This record gives sequence, C-alpha cells and structure tokens, in this order.
Amino acid sequence: MEIIIAIASKVGECLVTPIGTEFGYLINYHSNLENLKGEIKKLFDKKDGVQGLVDAAQRNSESIKPDVQSWLKNVNDDMVKKVLQFEDEINKKRRCVYRWSLSRRAYKIKQEVLQLQNEGRFENVAHHAPPPELWSTFENVFKDFKSRMAYMNEVIEGLKREEVRKIGICGMGGVGKTTMVKEIIIRLAKLNLFDKIVMATVSQSPSIRMIQSEIADKIGLKFEEESESGRALNLHRRLVEIKRILIVLDDVWAELDFEAIGLPSGNAHEGCKVLLTSRDSDVCNRMRSQQIIAVSILTTEESQELFREMVGESFNDPDLRSTAKDVVKECGGLPIVIVTVGKALEKKNKHEWDDALNQLRNSTPVNIPGVNDKVYSSIKWSYDRLESDEARSCLLLCCLFPEDYDIPIEYLVRYGWGREYFSNSFTLEDARNRVHSLVGQLKRRFLLLDSGKSEATKMHDVVRDVAIWIASRDPHGFLIRSDAENKGWPNLATYDHYTTISLVGDLEIQDGLKCPKLELLQTMEGLFSEGSMDNICKAMKELKVLALVQMKNRGSSISLGLLKNLRTLILNGSKFDGMSTDVWSLENLEILSFRDCDSMRELPREIGRLKQLRLLDTTNCRNLEVIPHGIFSSLCRLEELYMLGSFKKWEIGTGREEKGMASISEVMSLSDHLKVLSINIPSVIHLLPKDIDLKSPTIRFLIRCARWGGHFWEMSTYAFENCLEISESDARELEESQAVRLLLKKSKKLYLSEVKNLSVLTDLDQEGFQDLKELHLWNCPNIEYLANGTSGFLTNLRFLKLEDCDVLKYAFSLSVARNLVQLQELDIGGCDQMEEIVSKQGREHEEEADMIYFHKLTNLSLSCLKSFVGFFQANKLYSNQEEVCPTLQSL
Repeated sequence: MEIIIAIASKVGECLVTPIGTEFGYLINYHSNLENLKGEIKKLFDKKDGVQGLVDAAQRNSESIKPDVQSWLKNVNDDMVKKVLQFEDEINKKRRCVYRWSLSRRAYKIKQEVLQLQNEGRFENVAHHAPPPELWSTFENVFKDFKSRMAYMNEVIEGLKREEVRKIGICGMGGVGKTTMVKEIIIRLAKLNLFDKIVMATVSQSPSIRMIQSEIADKIGLKFEEESESGRALNLHRRLVEIKRILIVLDDVWAELDFEAIGLPSGNAHEGCKVLLTSRDSDVCNRMRSQQIIAVSILTTEESQELFREMVGESFNDPDLRSTAKDVVKECGGLPIVIVTVGKALEKKNKHEWDDALNQLRNSTPVNIPGVNDKVYSSIKWSYDRLESDEARSCLLLCCLFPEDYDIPIEYLVRYGWGREYFSNSFTLEDARNRVHSLVGQLKRRFLLLDSGKSEATKMHDVVRDVAIWIASRDPHGFLIRSDAENKGWPNLATYDHYTTISLVGDLEIQDGLKCPKLELLQTMEGLFSEGSMDNICKAMKELKVLALVQMKNRGSSISLGLLKNLRTLILNGSKFDGMSTDVWSLENLEILSFRDCDSMRELPREIGRLKQLRLLDTTNCRNLEVIPHGIFSSLCRLEELYMLGSFKKWEIGTGREEKGMASISEVMSLSDHLKVLSINIPSVIHLLPKDIDLKSPTIRFLIRCARWGGHFWEMSTYAFENCLEISESDARELEESQAVRLLLKKSKKLYLSEVKNLSVLTDLDQEGFQDLKELHLWNCPNIEYLANGTSGFLTNLRFLKLEDCDVLKYAFSLSVARNLVQLQELDIGGCDQMEEIVSKQGREHEEEADMIYFHKLTNLSLSCLKSFVGFFQANKLYSNQEEVCPTLQSL
C-alpha cells in the first residue's frame, strides 16, 4: 500500500506543473493577448528604427549586413504573416471554448517576438560598400574581329596557366590595345579567374603616387601615409591579402619599379598576375613578361568593315566604292585612323572623297618610334579638314597639356582669348560658347575624347603626338617640354621663331633667353624663382598669355610690370607671397585668375586700375580676407566675376568708406555690363539695400547665401546655369529684398535650406518659378505645401528633392502635378508628415478621368516617410505604374 501511495504521490507531482501551466493559459487569456500586442508594437518600432538606419546607409551606398537583412525579412515576412494569421484566428474563434488554445498561442508567439527583439540589437547595420567592379564603367566599343578574338583568347588562355605571372601586349599607338584589354577584363570577370581585377594608366610620364592611388581606389584602400615608400608598403600589404588578383598596367613606356609602387613581384605573391600594354616590345621584355603578344593592324576585310560602320551608306555608293577601298588602304589598318577619317568623310560628296584620298597619299610621313607614318598623315589630314582656323587652334592648344591630362575647357577659352583666336566673339561668354562648340566638333571627329571630369576633355596619345608634330612646325612655332618626359630645353642657337612654349615640371627659364615672338607661356607643377620671372619679363616682351599653374614661387612676390602686351594672366593653384604693386601697368590685361591660390590673402588695390579687365577669378582662394573698397567699382569693363569659395567679409550697405571692405552694392553697380557672377555671400542681409539690383537682363549667376559649406556641385565649373542657394534665412527677409526676388525669378537651380517662416513656396515667386529646372528644399521647418492654387507652377522642373521638411503632407496638388510634364527625378526623404505624393486637397470635383502622367520620370526615391500611405490615394486616376510613369528606370 505504501508503495502505491508513493507512486501516486510522484505522479501527482509530475502532473501539477503542466496542469497549472495549461490552466494558466485559460486564466491569463486577456493578459497574454495584451502582452503580445505590446511586444509586437515594440518589435515593429524597433524594425522601423533599423529600417531607417538601413535606408540611410543605402543612400550612402553602403552594403547592408546579411544578418540585418535576414532579421528584417523575419520581421517583415514571417512575423507579420504569423501575426495576421493569429488575428484572423481570434476573429473567427470568439467563443470561450477557444480561449485556452488562443492564449497558449499568444504566449508562444510572444516568446518568438521577444527573441526577435533581442536579435535586433545591432551595433551597426552596414559596412562601406566595396568599390564598383572595374568593368562596370567600360563602354561596349569592342569589335569582335577574328584577329582581335585570336589575340584576346591567347591572353586569356595564358592567364589560366599557373606558371604565367606576367603577360605583355604591345603594338603601335591607336591599334586598340586598351580597348582589347577592357574586353579581356569583362570576359575574365565572367570566367571568375580572379577575385579582384585592378587597372592603372601609366602613360609616358608615370607618377608613382597616381598609380598607387588608382590601384588603391579599386580595392577600397585609403592611404594615410604621405611618403611614397609608406604608401607602397601599405599597398603591398593589402594586395598580398587578395588571394587571386590581376593587375593591369596600361600604356607603359618604360620599365616600372614595382617595389617603389608597392606591387608584388617575383614569388612575393603567387596569386598575383600582371597584364601590361605598351607601344614598345622592349618594355615588355625588360619587365620580364613570360608571354608577349604583338597586336598588329586590322586586316583589309576588318578595316573595311570598321570603315563602313563609320561612313554609313556612303561606302555602298557605286561612285565611291573604289575610292573608299583606296582610302581604307591609306588608313593603314589602324583603328583610330579608320574611325577618324571615316567620321570626317561621312555624308561627303565624291569630290571630297577624291580630295581626301589625294591628301592622304601626299602628306609627308614622319618617322617617330612607335608611331606608323600613316598615323601622322591620316590624322593630319583630319586636322587639315577641320572647318575653321579656330578649331585647328583649339586642337593645338590641347597638346600643351601633359599626356592623359583632363584638359579644362576653360583654359582653352582663356588661352584662346589671349591669343585673339575668336575674331567674331565680342564677349568672353561668346568665346566660351564657341569653344564648347569647337570641342564638341573635335570629339565627333574623334580628335578629342570625353573626360571623366566636368567641363574637361582628353586627347588620345597618338592624336596628341601628331598635334605636337604639327604645332612644332612653322608657322605655329610650339615648344612643348616636360622634365618627366626627359625633354630638356632643346640645344638651339636661337629661339626667335617660337610663339608658344609649354613647360611641365622644374624647367627654369634660362638667363639670357630671347623669345621675341613668344605670345603664350605655360608652366605647370614646378618651382619658379624670382630670377625666372625677371627672365620672362626681359625675354618675352610680346607675351599675351602667361599661365603659371600649380607653381611654387621661391621669390618674394610676382612682378610682371614690363609685360605691356599681356592679355591673360593665370596663376591657378600657385603659391606666392603676393602681387607686386606694378600690376596696374598691365594696361592690356583682360583676364586675371587666382583660382585655388591658398596663399592669396589680399587683392591688391592696384587691380582697380586695370581698365581693360574683363574677367577676375578668385574661386577657392579660401584665405582671401581683404578686398579694399573701390576695386570693383573701378573695373568699368568687367564681364565675369568668379568668387565662390573665397572672400566672405563683405561690407553691409554701400561700403563707401575709404578704408572699408568691398560691398555687394559695389559689385552690383557693375551689373549693367556684368555677364557672369559667381559669388559667396554670408547672408541675405547683404542683399537687402534697395540700391542692389541686377541691371543686366542676361546676367548668368551662381550665388550662395550661406555662412558655411553649401550644396553646389557646380563649384568647379564655369558653364553653370543660374543657380541660387539660400541657407539659414527667414522668408520675410527674402520677400523684402528686391534683388532676392529677381534672383529667385531668374534661377534655373534653387537650393533652400533651413529657411524659416516659409509655408508656401509660391509666396517667393507669384509667377510660379516657370524657369526653374532643379529645386532642392532641405530642413525648411514651416513649409506646408509648394503651391497655392498656381496652375502654371514649375512647368519646366526636371529635378525635385524634398528632405527633412517635417510638416509637408504632400508634394503636389493635383493641379500642380499636371504641370510637371518635364519631371525626370523625384527624391523625397525624411518628411515625417508626408502621406502621399499627389493630393486632391479640395479638388474632389475634378473629373477622375482627367489622368495625370509623368512621362519623363526616370528615377523615383522615397525614404524615411513615416506617415506615407501611397503615391496618390485617389488611385482611380491611373490603372498602373506603366501608364503614369512609362519611362521609370529606378524606384
């Protein structure tokens, strides 16, 4: 009996706990449901916070961590689905008999929610995104000709062999080595032979720092070391960490010191391979290439096919067929020549074709190592066939700059103006438009190339060689020298015939040098002594253009008073202690540029005596603190003034005191003849005086009213459209200023940030900003909507960005949305109260059949909109996205 009692007691103990737990589910039914509801809210709040961090990281192009993505998926998909199913079950099972099972399920789900809350404690949600893959930026210009495919396959098969570490591709300039290498890189990526592929352009004047930087950018390495040796050690350490890597070195002219750069060599890294291109097979040999592939010219059939693609239907004209084959033959199978000549002959008549063939046959060939004679004659023919002397002069100016240089188009404008190339351009703005047009022509003829930088162009190596050859002959008289290219001063008895000299690096102006015909002197990236300046003044009295670019002056100041004929003076990026007071004697000076001169602290008062001055540029002279009153008002012919990122200590009011600083009123007094104005103003207060007015109806401006920083990406450009940025201001001040209202009316791009008391944007321009192309609103705390019943509002708008405007509930009213037929990009973020993009707001009487369309919208970005409901709640106005935004590419 005792045994039975003991057993029963033990069984009872085992049953009490589970029975109590199960009974508790029934008793705690309501509390379990309420607890679950509370924890779900906490989870979703945490999810919103994490999602906000993810959105911010994605805007910064950062990569979201996999565990964060997985957690968000679990919350957004799995948990949401589970909660919805449970809510549905509660609604269906309201009888008391189901309370136990529902309470038990609520408790179980709550435990899962708590676990997700605990897992969602992330220190950070993302890491910096790796740099884009090299091949993602390549254009698809490769022609899969049989000869090219054979070379390419030979390279790829060689790289597959374990014992091959280095392959050289050689051939004459313009034969297509770089184009082929880019296609090889694309195909290697698909084959997954390497974990990483990097590429650097070496060029004729290799810079170790530039090569290091190019490779480092591709692997996401940031240098902290200043010395080249320190950077080399860091780069080497990072490269050997990559198990399989291919290093592509393009356009190598001489043997490279791998150790100095930081590249692994020999057996230092068995997974590292090198692919290099050069015009010289000896370079490949000296660099111990185990496999050297010499790329020859195109075959006759391939040349004709490429030429046919360039000239179009003309190739099949029976009257031109024979001539076309002869022209192709004279092109020598060199792709760059075929493309250049073919483009020039497109849509030309038979006389022009015959003339082209005759000139190609009769041009005098020149022997230069690595360049075929036919390259020179062919490209010279294209040069000769340019429509104007202006175009030819523009091309020759481009060869003054170093190889692979991003040539600023503005330099061509200022050099050409100084040399008086533009006889039909009466203003600098006319000349600038002309040069941009000429550069476009030269690009279309493939004599110039696109640059990765804004308002710049590049020159193919072979075309530059030909241009230098042409420019060095009479009547041009160019001398182009660079210490990096080992081209010192030529040993000549006289320099009398030179009209243009370009020196790159530490090449001193020789004592006793005489250049009586010299009109243009450019020196770049070197040291400049006081003696050199004296020699310039003595030897080059006919000088019209003097450009000292990124030079370091070892003298006390720059004195140029003897250069009476000087029309253009450029000191961009140079370091000097100041300008001599004899600058006033440059009585013919029309262009004066100090851009990026950090050592510039005061603008000499004597500049006000330059009565012919048309352009003054102090852009990014960040230490410029003194501009005496009276300078600007004295410049009676000034057309263009560039001061963005420099002087900020403007006098408020007229600033007529003799010892005072320059004022905005003084600048605006020039506006009857001022064509371009780029300026930094601390605040709108400086624009309040009634006498401030833009008198010229055609003035082009870029004005920033901000104490610090700014949003203008146009800072480095000169061909900007009318831009206005206003920061940390009050809308009432804007409405009071006649100058501000006029600027707002004329602006093509408008940036408003932290503007208080602005509730309706159209209050600033009752006509509706009809010229505006870009609008950026950031952190305007009081703005409620953009327009108040203005039917013609923003009809020309292309880009709109709304950010951190907390009380804005919608972007457009229905009537405004119908005006936005030009809108291409829409970016809205951080507007907590925004519910929809388009709102009817009192327009319910309008016909729903009256559709709205965004035919040109290509990019739509919506982020961190806590109250967002939808694009347009009255969604009967459209049936699907494709109808409303037929061109949308990214969302």
